[in-house]
Amino acid sequence: MEADSPILRALAARYYDSQAGRTGQSANDFIADYRDLLKAANSTDGEALIRAEKELRLAAHESNGLLALDMHPRDERLILRVRLTRAGGETWLFSRVGQTSPTELRQQLATVFANAAEATMAAPWLNDWSQWCAGLAEQARCGGALAPFSRDDLSANEELLRVLRAVLGWRGESLIRFASCVICGDSKRLGYLRSKLEACLTQLSKGRLTSFEDVGLLETPRQALVHGPVVLVMADGVLDLGLLRGPVSISEVDLRAVRSLTTSALRCLTVENETTFHELAKLNSGTVLIQTSYPGRAVLEILRCLPEDLPCWHFGDTDPAGFDILRDLRKRSGRRIESLHMKHRPSNASKTLSEAEQRLTAKLCDDPLLSDVRAELEHMSETGLKGNFEQETLGKPTVGTWPFYQNVSCSSQNRTVL
Repeated sequence: MEADSPILRALAARYYDSQAGRTGQSANDFIADYRDLLKAANSTDGEALIRAEKELRLAAHESNGLLALDMHPRDERLILRVRLTRAGGETWLFSRVGQTSPTELRQQLATVFANAAEATMAAPWLNDWSQWCAGLAEQARCGGALAPFSRDDLSANEELLRVLRAVLGWRGESLIRFASCVICGDSKRLGYLRSKLEACLTQLSKGRLTSFEDVGLLETPRQALVHGPVVLVMADGVLDLGLLRGPVSISEVDLRAVRSLTTSALRCLTVENETTFHELAKLNSGTVLIQTSYPGRAVLEILRCLPEDLPCWHFGDTDPAGFDILRDLRKRSGRRIESLHMKHRPSNASKTLSEAEQRLTAKLCDDPLLSDVRAELEHMSETGLKGNFEQETLGKPTVGTWPFYQNVSCSSQNRTVL
């Protein structure tokens, strides 16, 4: 019989996706409904149906009992079910259709991880690596969970393991696209594999590493975009940012070298959107301005350097992500940070909240770090609308005034604007 038999290939596919195919564990014969197999094989009528029945009957006859047909009890011409014996049936079927059996595939997959476990790995991850790979090998043998690895694509798994070793062995900080060229020979490959690699990092390190940033691979340099009357005292001299008309980007490494920071500003304002940040910087208002969405380490470092008694504010978008950034800033900086202009602004052309945004809004409503803006969050949740949430919809800021916009009040209630 030809290996290219649609009905037998359909049976093999059903077996492959079954518990017996996935795990090799089954106490009973594998049984498939005959009509379902015909549909899967595109053989429900005409010549295709005649051929399918003929191939099944012949295969059952030649299989020495490994493939059996359960017939209708009152009409032996009608096939009801196709039965593959638990012992020996898998090997016979996949040999007949010219495919590698699930048992062999599981062993091949386990070998990929077993070989990786023996590979050299730089400290301090050698033991974690070998134990993790050995665990994956065992999971592969018994058909257990392997995410983010593929059950079917051995070459993709080998690539993921090879790249992961290189990522764990990376020294110092580099941009992701540079590291991607070095590791993969392609500036975009690491970005494509990122979600899988970060899942691997989390598993292998038991949560000590969760992102590329934890191993020194960065989307952008760790820098803070700053504007205003800030004087940084360094080991080799003094850097006066107040002499500059425009914003300046300062790296984390330089911020960590700051011996002291002084400022004549009355306040500090962090600004979510860079477009709005640059408009505010044009005013030269004397406010320390720092651009940030979810704060990176450089932003947190300059906030740490600021005088403890300097009032801090945050001006962000008023969608769920914007309020979540405010929460993150407050939590990670440890500073008291007021909200500026963060009121929910209704709009007839508003976008609706997605399901994920609705869940986030509900979570933020219950967060004590956002108690001062809970009314805004509740209003957004009740309407299901984002409103005019982008900072830019407030228009151009007003020269020489705080808080920069005419006829717009701060969202913090019962607080004095400095």
